Amino acid sequence: MENNKIENKIGERIKYFRLSRGLSQEKLALMAEINPAFLGHLERGLKSPTMNTVDKIIKALGVSYGEFFSDETDIYDTESRQFYIDIINRCVTRLPEDKLKTVADIMLKITELTEN
Repeated sequence: MENNKIENKIGERIKYFRLSRGLSQEKLALMAEINPAFLGHLERGLKSPTMNTVDKIIKALGVSYGEFFSDETDIYDTESRQFYIDIINRCVTRLPEDKLKTVADIMLKITELTEN
C-alpha cells in the first residue's frame, strides 16, 4: 500500500507540472520519448516509473529534481482548478440562503465520499 502512495505522488506531480506548462499528455510523452498511454497510467498511479523514465519526464518538463520532489510545491494550485472554483463561486453567490445551504451540504457530502 505504501508503494501505491509513492506512485500516486509521482503521478500527481507529473500531471501538475504538465498542466502548469500547458502540455497535453501526448506532447509530454513525445518530449520524454515514452508511450502516451503509459504516461496516462503514471499520472493515475496505475504504473510505477523507472528512475530512467522519471529522469526523462523531469527533463522534458524542464524542472529540477528538487522542484519536482519538493513538498513546498502546491500541486493542487493550478489554473484549471481555479477556473472551476470561480465557476462554483459565481453560481452559488446568486443563490438564496436556503438553496446555498443545500448546495453546501451536497458539496460536503461529495467531498467526504471522494476522500475515502
